[in-house]
Amino acid sequence: MTAEATTDPPIAGQELPRADAGNAQRTSIAAGTPTLSKTETVLCGATAGVVSRFVIAPLDVVKIRLQMQTQRKDLSTLLKRGAAGTNASSTTAANLQQKPKYRGMFSSMATIVREEGIRGLWKGNMAAEYLYLTYSGIQFLVYQQTKVFLNKTAEAAAQKSFIAATRAKPGDTGTVMSIPGSVVATPLSAVSTLTKSSAVQSFIAGANAGVVATACTYPFDLLRTRFAVQQNVKIYTGLIQACRHIYRADGVRGFYRGMSPALIQIIPYMGIVFGSYDSLKRIASWMKTSTTTSLPESGKKKRSIGQLLMGLEDLMCGGLAGLISKTSVYPLDMVRKRLQIQGSEQQKVTANIYSPSLGSKPMAAVATDRLPNGVWRCAIHIAKMEGYLALYKGLLPGLIKAAPSSAVTFLVFSQAGTVVEKFRGRQTDQNE
Repeated sequence: MTAEATTDPPIAGQELPRADAGNAQRTSIAAGTPTLSKTETVLCGATAGVVSRFVIAPLDVVKIRLQMQTQRKDLSTLLKRGAAGTNASSTTAANLQQKPKYRGMFSSMATIVREEGIRGLWKGNMAAEYLYLTYSGIQFLVYQQTKVFLNKTAEAAAQKSFIAATRAKPGDTGTVMSIPGSVVATPLSAVSTLTKSSAVQSFIAGANAGVVATACTYPFDLLRTRFAVQQNVKIYTGLIQACRHIYRADGVRGFYRGMSPALIQIIPYMGIVFGSYDSLKRIASWMKTSTTTSLPESGKKKRSIGQLLMGLEDLMCGGLAGLISKTSVYPLDMVRKRLQIQGSEQQKVTANIYSPSLGSKPMAAVATDRLPNGVWRCAIHIAKMEGYLALYKGLLPGLIKAAPSSAVTFLVFSQAGTVVEKFRGRQTDQNE
């Protein structure tokens, strides 16, 4: 997913690789994307985040509602037995009729629109827009700078490896000489080979970008979740009021509930997103080249197909990368959301989401039982109480959201970069 040309380790007789200071400050996200400065990267990333968030907001609200909805395993068993005609008391039979409020993506959307209006699908959108605005800007900037650092590290390792190769003699301890004139195998050459790999670079840079962006913007993520969970009974009426309420109830720590699973989740998630996107872009570029080169050299058809494939490339690669990464880490996202709504006012916020009762114990009370501390203990608790499949509640809207979100983000970033490049070129022409 990198546009920088990675240089192979030099062999004897070659010039040592030199870092290009200009390119170091003007790297791109993917091959074929215009090179951007730091400020331009932040602006393009922020634009991509805002547009992406608005498009996928309804799916995000549905996913969060499904994730927050609990249903005990014993309730599922009783429902099956009741359907089979088991002898149950009239009270239990009445309780068996209670079904989860949200049962599927489209059904959940219809329920939200019916009870809360169309605006209900964009609940928490203001906090989410601030989240995506800052998150995407920071993410792409940190990704860019991490790639620059990794390139410099690879080049420095290649230089040292080359120097070690020219000075080494056959039989030296710690070196492996093969054909005369070849590079000596050293730990530095291994570092160079690893860090210059585009896929490895993309994974490391993506993971680092995700951690930094998440740590900087996590309070917005928590606010988004709490706003999205609210229905007609509202505790939070605005961003400032919500911040004051959370601070009075839980202090500064209240803004960072569930941050541990968020950080654990984001490392593989963003690493896989950017790593997959990089690999898919390379495959798409190869396919595009193979398709267009088979057409007549002077034909308009060749140019039009090439432009069409270029336009679809970011959408397709970004969408697939989103699907792969979201499926891989979804249980951690589930745990994070449950921990985010946990607080002194949790039951008030979530009580009207769940089925009313199970025997003498309200389902809302079951839903708002305090979760154990720790990511893994929380995940085990959910699996024990609701079954292992509960860790994947809301996966379908999550996947449907992840694909367009990732696709739109990469597409808008790429197109915004193109606009910036054209504007920069015009400014240069005017100055000349």
